[in-house]
This record gives sequence, C-alpha cells and structure tokens, in this order.
Amino acid sequence: MPAPQASIRARDGIIGRMTFPVRMRAWRVHEYGGPEVLRLDTAPVTSPGPGEVLVKVAAASINPIDWKMRNGLLRAVIQTALPRVLGRDCAGTVVAVGEGVSGLEPGTPVAGVADPVKHGTHAEYAALPASQVARVPDGVSPEVGASLCVSGLSASIPLVEDVQVSAGQRVLIHAGAGGVGSLAIQIARHLGAEVFTTCGAANRDYCLGLGASRAIDYANEDFIAIASDCDVVLDTVGGEVHVHSQKVLKPGGALVALNAAPVPSTPPRADIRIVPARIQATRVRLERLFEWSASGVLQSTVESRFPFESAPEAYRLSESGHARGKIVLTLA
Repeated sequence: MPAPQASIRARDGIIGRMTFPVRMRAWRVHEYGGPEVLRLDTAPVTSPGPGEVLVKVAAASINPIDWKMRNGLLRAVIQTALPRVLGRDCAGTVVAVGEGVSGLEPGTPVAGVADPVKHGTHAEYAALPASQVARVPDGVSPEVGASLCVSGLSASIPLVEDVQVSAGQRVLIHAGAGGVGSLAIQIARHLGAEVFTTCGAANRDYCLGLGASRAIDYANEDFIAIASDCDVVLDTVGGEVHVHSQKVLKPGGALVALNAAPVPSTPPRADIRIVPARIQATRVRLERLFEWSASGVLQSTVESRFPFESAPEAYRLSESGHARGKIVLTLA
C-alpha cells in the first residue's frame, strides 16, 4: 500500500509533498482498566489536519493524566472514542505539516502537547496542534524536551503567570520530588523566591539540590509549623493538605490549586486568594521552558527511562505515587 501524502510548507514558502508511513506501533486501550488493558497495537498513522504537525516520536513522558484516562476516571471530562492512543506530550522530529501551519517545517526538532480529545503521543507518530508545539534548541535532548511539556507548563503557569512569584517571596511547594514539584522548585528559585517543599525523607537531598531552602518530611514533620508566613503555596495534593496550607499563608497570600482534588468545601480564609490553575500549552510558553533548560536554569528531572515496549511498567511506576522526577518512554 502506498504511503499517504500530506501538504507541507518548505523553508521558502513553497507548498510541497512528502510521504510518511501508513501504519505504526501505538499503545492503545480498547476498554478502561488497569495497566493490563494497555495493548501495543499496529494502528493507522493520523495525517496532520489543518493547523497540525505530524511528529516522529523520539520520547514521550508519562503523566498522571495518562493512567487516569486509562482507568476511565476522566470520562466525564474528556470524552473520546475507543480504541484510543494514550499520552499527552512528546518530543521528536516534524515529518509533515497540515495547511495553515507556519514556523515549523519537516526536519525541525520539536516537543509539544497533544489535543486531549484526539489520539495521544505513546506511539511512533503523533499529530499535534502546531500552536502547542515548539522547536527544541540544541543541547536539549528529546527525553528532556518531552519531560518539560505537561509538567513544565503545570509548574510555570501557576508561578510565573497566575500569582507572579517575585524575588524575596516565600513559596511552599507540595510534593517537591514529583514531576511538577521538581520543576516548580527550580522555577520559584529562579524567580528569586525562598522555597520550602514537602517530600519523603528519601528525597530530601534531591529537593535541596534542586534549590529548596528547606525540605519538609511530610511523614514526620509538620509543614504548618515550619513553613510559616508564605506568600504562595502550590498545592498539587488537595484534601486536608489544601485546608492546612491556608494556615501557612500570610494575609494577602495565594494558594494555587493544581489538579488538587478533592478540594474540601471548607470556606477559605477571607484574607487570602484561592487560585485555580488553568494549564494550556502555547508555543511561547513551551519556548520559555526549553530556553530555560538550554541555559541551565532548569536541570533535567528525568529520573526513570523506559523503552517504548515497557510502557505498562512505566505506567505502574507513575501510578504508585512514589516516582521521583519524570518518567519517560524512549523510542529507538
């Protein structure tokens, strides 16, 4: 069978043609459930539509949203047909672009985020919205590029845009050893804040190495007693942590809730702000993260690498809640 063709825009603006494979390997779910429902299928390659780029995937990260979608926990929010390719972000090389795409061309190293209602990135090829893709600069590996997308945006948007952390402020980041927290520590420190974080005892030195001034053992220490008079709290946990985090804020402080469910209905303090984070990938936001990585502002937090064929094992590690940093699938 001949390979399908897609319109591309070359460097000089001339509409050209190129080919890409008809079939690919992809991790799909045909029903909702645990890691056992993941199937490595041979699936059709999705041609890039208007405003999309087709990426040959070199690395894709595992995010909590991936196994929540696999379990069917997000069916009420994200409704898609089965079978479905999982995965939210990836890095690789552009092989084709759809109509209306500018600034990207075949051969460009990129990383970006998939449309949540379409097929994902745990596959050999992924079609992504061009508006949610950015060029990866020299010196940033595909593994690092993929790791900075969903988690990097989840760390940077709340701190840089939603509450605008500034020099001299005191910031508490919960779950500092996780994929989001490990990047949030570095970003808050880069912005000039004094950073406190909660983590397990085994991750104390890891979090201090990322720039935290104080790493609080959540199992044996009381963060309320240690991290007082904070300007900002980044809550990725929810529940009682959300309630108790309000106690460490100074008047006028802000509690940013990032997927922190469940959030109790207890009324917040009248003298603080509760800020729900809204995470949306854009090229400008991704470029900022990649530039920070290339310049050394952000260290790589890729702690676990799995070959593409071992995706179920990677999912299990993510779902355990005990992973340090980011988990990435690599494709040869």
